[in-house]
Amino acid sequence: MLAIPLDNEFNTNISELYGQAPYFGLLNLNDGELTVIKNEVNGQGPKSAGFLAAYGVKATVFYHMGEGVYNSFVDRGMDVYTTEHTKMSLNEIYEKFLKKQLNKLDRFNYREKLDPGNGGACQCGCEG
Repeated sequence: MLAIPLDNEFNTNISELYGQAPYFGLLNLNDGELTVIKNEVNGQGPKSAGFLAAYGVKATVFYHMGEGVYNSFVDRGMDVYTTEHTKMSLNEIYEKFLKKQLNKLDRFNYREKLDPGNGGACQCGCEG
C-alpha cells in the first residue's frame, strides 16, 4: 500500500503538502485500487507514519516533506519516494512506481531530496 497526500477527497493529483494534507489516498499496488481517508493527524507530520501504518501502508510519496516526517517513516521501516517537485496525477504515480521510476530516498540522498516547503521552514514542529 502506497500513501499519497491529497488536498481533498476527490483530488486526482498529489498535494504539495504532506503532514498538513487533509486526506491521503491509499493506493493498492497489486490492483491499482484507491481508497481515500481523512488525515486524522493533520498538522502533526511526524505522526503520519504511525497513522498510515495502521492502514497497512508500507511506502509513501511526497511533493514536500521535512526531515522529522521522513525520519518517522524510516524508523518504522517504511519506504519514502519523491515526485521531485512534479505535480503528478495518481495514475502517473502508480505507473512510475510500477516501472521503478520514482526516486526512493535513502541514507545517501535524503538530505538533498527533502524540502519541507513553506520557504524551507517546517510547520509541524518536527524540526528546530
